[in-house]
Amino acid sequence: MCPEKPGRFLQKFSFFLCFFFAASHWVQAQAINTSSIYRNDSIGVRGAFAPEWNVITNRMQAPDELKPNFPENKGPNDSPLFIGMHASGQLFMRLLSETYFDDLKAYTNILVEGIRGQGLEISTARMAVDNSAVEIDYHHPQLGLRFRERVSLLPDSQLIRMAAWSSELTWNTYEAVIEDAFNEVELKDVINAASGWQSVWKELEPRLENASLEGVVLAQIAAPVQAQQACTDPASSMLWRVDSPGLVETGTEIYLFGSIHVGKAEFYPLAEEIEEVFQASDYVVFEVDPSSVSDPSVLMDMQTRGMLPQGQTLSDVISAEVVDEFRRVMGNIGMPADNFMGMQPWFLTLMLSSLQLNALGYLPQYGLESYFLGKKAADVEILELESIQQQIGFLEALNAETYLAYTINSFETGNEEIEALIDAWVCAEKGPLQDILFADFENEEMSPSEKAEFEDLMDALYTQRNIDMADKIAEYASADQGKYFVVVGSAHLLGEESIVELLKQRRFQVTPVSLTR
Repeated sequence: MCPEKPGRFLQKFSFFLCFFFAASHWVQAQAINTSSIYRNDSIGVRGAFAPEWNVITNRMQAPDELKPNFPENKGPNDSPLFIGMHASGQLFMRLLSETYFDDLKAYTNILVEGIRGQGLEISTARMAVDNSAVEIDYHHPQLGLRFRERVSLLPDSQLIRMAAWSSELTWNTYEAVIEDAFNEVELKDVINAASGWQSVWKELEPRLENASLEGVVLAQIAAPVQAQQACTDPASSMLWRVDSPGLVETGTEIYLFGSIHVGKAEFYPLAEEIEEVFQASDYVVFEVDPSSVSDPSVLMDMQTRGMLPQGQTLSDVISAEVVDEFRRVMGNIGMPADNFMGMQPWFLTLMLSSLQLNALGYLPQYGLESYFLGKKAADVEILELESIQQQIGFLEALNAETYLAYTINSFETGNEEIEALIDAWVCAEKGPLQDILFADFENEEMSPSEKAEFEDLMDALYTQRNIDMADKIAEYASADQGKYFVVVGSAHLLGEESIVELLKQRRFQVTPVSLTR
């Protein structure tokens, strides 16, 4: 395998590359078509999970802590049908089917007693108004585990149960992932010869609204105690104001905001000063217009360029050693590598980075682009500094062999650095953030050829792009009057050759905005 140091830079930088946001949604849509699938024809269940899940169908596959869920000599009709283990190792889903003997209320009463008999406490229990489905949340106070289970009646005297569980500390992080997993399975991938299976939980949420299960005593669920990260400088932000005599004269205002293209729900709302600047803007400027990802012609271009030429496979463009490593990593997360052998190495690099971030709970739908796009007023104009086609070109120019190998290394060893990077961004700790991003320059273990390759990468992904983006931002000083809110990856605003420094060289004053509230 190739040494991993420049690859870490590539991986870290991708979190701040706008194309990463734009393509992540498409990457996930493509990857889900090759998700882990288990089918049990004897009772007509087919379960499919998104690619960050590894499906376990028997005792031998299961880690020790999950083995008790499977009988010693599990047969095709034994329960559970399967367990999905999230790539993070901190979240699990279980799907099983059982025969019911009466109605769902009677079954639920027995289920409730079984839950309590295992030392678990029920926090919520809701039954659909038509008595067709029930949802129960319960937790284990000693073990710190939390569960959500849905049960629904099916044709042929059967019911289906699907449960999710994680720790109290990580539950909020994965709640959206849990809901997505429920929705994917319930609407698309549960089938039976009789009609009705495909919509077992269709429109369940409205039917559960204000519903409860009479006679079930609920426990007071303890709120998880999570250490709040203490920022060393609470006034620091990733917002800069750009000033010049010309801007004052025309009444134009320019702000730069350093973004990250994935995130979590708890990142929002942003600091009040940032929200106010954004809401007062006439123009929101992204690296790439995020809404363009829904353009069919853009999607077609991404799909075409993301695939190898017809007749070629990954084995034709990279070494057998790297192909074997790719197969091993994909197998470890429960995804068939053969389904991806026709894709370009840069696309696989993007996919692996996306899966790794998703496994840590960082999702593109919670990235800054999604957030600002969702809150943008109708009369605000969107501008872009680059195009998706340009950013694909940056990735196409990378050395295919080298950077797929680097990404595979980072996929298995880089979680701690990712967390440190995002923690520094959350606190707007510009010094630590810059140190993490550019620490690879201080690596004395790199050979001269590796260093040269690294410098080429830096020039392509950072230096030249910063020059071009700074030029465009400078043009706003003489463009239409108004307030410009420029959202770019934070890495582009840090370092000696950053957009901030380049604008200063063009005689603009660029001042960090301090938070006061």
